[in-house]
Amino acid sequence: MPAVFHTARRTTARYALAVALVGGFAMTATAMLPEPAYAQRNRDRNRNAEASQAEGQTNSQGFAAAYQPVAAMVQPATANYEGARAAIPALVAAVENDADRDLAGNLILNIGSHFEDRQMQLQGLTMRLQSGRVAPDQQGLFNWYAGNISYELDNYADARRYLQQSVDLGYQPDQGDAVLLIANSYVDESDNAQQAVDYLMQRVAAATTAGQTPPEAWLMNALQLSYDNELAVQALDVGEMVVTNYPTERNLANALQIVSQLNEFSPQARIDLYRLMLAAGVLRERQDISRYIDDLDARVRGTEVQRALALGLANNVYTSSDPYYTDVLSVATPRASADRSGLATIVREGENGDGLDAINAGDILYSMEDYTRAAAMYQLALDRGYDADLARTRLGMVQSLGGDNAAALATFAQVSGERQPIARMWTAWINSQAS
Repeated sequence: MPAVFHTARRTTARYALAVALVGGFAMTATAMLPEPAYAQRNRDRNRNAEASQAEGQTNSQGFAAAYQPVAAMVQPATANYEGARAAIPALVAAVENDADRDLAGNLILNIGSHFEDRQMQLQGLTMRLQSGRVAPDQQGLFNWYAGNISYELDNYADARRYLQQSVDLGYQPDQGDAVLLIANSYVDESDNAQQAVDYLMQRVAAATTAGQTPPEAWLMNALQLSYDNELAVQALDVGEMVVTNYPTERNLANALQIVSQLNEFSPQARIDLYRLMLAAGVLRERQDISRYIDDLDARVRGTEVQRALALGLANNVYTSSDPYYTDVLSVATPRASADRSGLATIVREGENGDGLDAINAGDILYSMEDYTRAAAMYQLALDRGYDADLARTRLGMVQSLGGDNAAALATFAQVSGERQPIARMWTAWINSQAS
């Protein structure tokens, strides 16, 4: 199994929340109740009007009477948190307007933080958000924490609603990622990897439309989920974007291995995916090199098999005394010698024979890294009506390896059928070289 990485799921939500709370999310019990309306009547009328315009709604007298004794219970000198917790229902019942709701929510949030009571913290956050009095530049933060707590409490629909709101508001936490949590919520809620990947790709598309490069973590999570749940179509879509945008050796290897494993390619098609891994410098594992060699068949493509064996030797996946290595080399060596000595005849047959002769000549020339003449043979095979998808795939490959990427991209765009995923991955790799 490719070692991409593990999705965060619940541990991410818990960790992100813990970090956030330690980092100062829990508000201290220092919020003061705005003066009630009855106290303001004695003020100058003009000043009262200015204050009302600036602050909007004020707390109701009934709420003030319920709030003040509870607020005293969370002050250091008169702390009685058990009493404060018991008084919460009466405090909530006294709420008459949004100013009351905001202040009650703040106090409940503080009490909940003292007891590390997530449900109580969520109640406080929700009340503050519902009040409409949270400062605009803090709304994303509040939704982020409400979403994290909802996630931890297994309230996945609420978690998605709050987290999506934080995304829409443009909030970016120092640690954690709302998009990943939303995606993982679908998996934790109902093991719905399809919906998780679809959501991630929607966000990727939105970022791309906005002219932004989608975060690597979104793509790698989508790739992992696609692989774990055998979503071949999605894995190909994501793999293309991974290779195009983040073409590290690890990402290239993972994406190509996943596409290979989730698609039932014929050996002749799979060869061309391994050739891409070779061109990209990520064909290194014994399993991959050996399968590449087996698909090539030492009796048919001796020169290319020799080169693959040498690669395995250089990467220390074979030793010179390895039975597999020695057995295959003993078959490949005479075949390679025959190809070299008979190359002129092979090329002549390709030029004058049918499409199959042209393909065979192109393959021998490819093995010898003679990409210019190989391209001519593959074009002849195409012109003579041989398997168009095979001929175009290999024509695009030698065009790219020969340095004509523009022609290669145009050729790969015409490939369909079984080989289309392979052509798409070659295209992604070519595009990654240009970025």
